[in-house]
Amino acid sequence: MRLLHLASFHILAALDAKIWWPLFPLLLMVVFVALSGAVIGAIRQKKSRTDVGLQILALGCYLLTAVVAIASEGSGRVPASLHRVPSLLTQVILLVQLVRIWKRPDARTLRVLNMIAWGAILADTALHYLMARG
Repeated sequence: MRLLHLASFHILAALDAKIWWPLFPLLLMVVFVALSGAVIGAIRQKKSRTDVGLQILALGCYLLTAVVAIASEGSGRVPASLHRVPSLLTQVILLVQLVRIWKRPDARTLRVLNMIAWGAILADTALHYLMARG
């Protein structure tokens, strides 16, 4: 048991922000590219207005998340946790869209891109959590 505790301590110690900070912009870029691709795909494939609207809304919410997260790193005027609100809204929009299109055979590309975006958002959240605990 002690060995397991020591191993988990070393893993958490290795999650130092100085080492892992480049992952955050990378994850941001993955989400941005996936959501942008989903918007472009929805428009090009002539999906319904609801599909296009939800994709644009998800991209817009995530852009707001990125702006707030970047602003919170600077002067300290913006609380660091404020970016969680638009991030959660983005996740809710992605969940709604995934439920809507899950069984539609013509929406495979949207499903894959939305799952990539959601996965990267969840990875970002998990990394924040692990680094805060370490």
